[in-house]
Amino acid sequence: MSGGRTGASEIGRRRVGVLAYLLDEPGCELLANDDGAFLLSAVNLTEVLTKVTEHDLAPEMVLGILRHRPIELVEHGSDDAIRAARLRPLSRHLGLSLGDRVCLALGQRLALPVMTSDRRWADLNCDIDVRLIR
Repeated sequence: MSGGRTGASEIGRRRVGVLAYLLDEPGCELLANDDGAFLLSAVNLTEVLTKVTEHDLAPEMVLGILRHRPIELVEHGSDDAIRAARLRPLSRHLGLSLGDRVCLALGQRLALPVMTSDRRWADLNCDIDVRLIR
């Protein structure tokens, strides 16, 4: 797992998302076959590690797995916090969580597609490219 930045030529191949891949959920093959790395906010890493404990997986083990995958960990700064906060009025009726909005804000900031299995994200009326994986 890397915390470094990549060049613009690589960024175009990148995707935001990882939980479906880790939990082997329907649609995960789309992520597993992607040649680019996953982008993951530090906030969403916490969410992923919390979620896997609900599936009786040790967060330390999952973090070890993630270190061997093409994942770029991205800091969550004040600009991302503002973006996520501004998504709240647009997403309240959809019931999107803080973690959802953090992921969407990262995709918005980097102008990259956000991959999800949550169909509610596709109903969000904003300038974020949401792609359903199933």
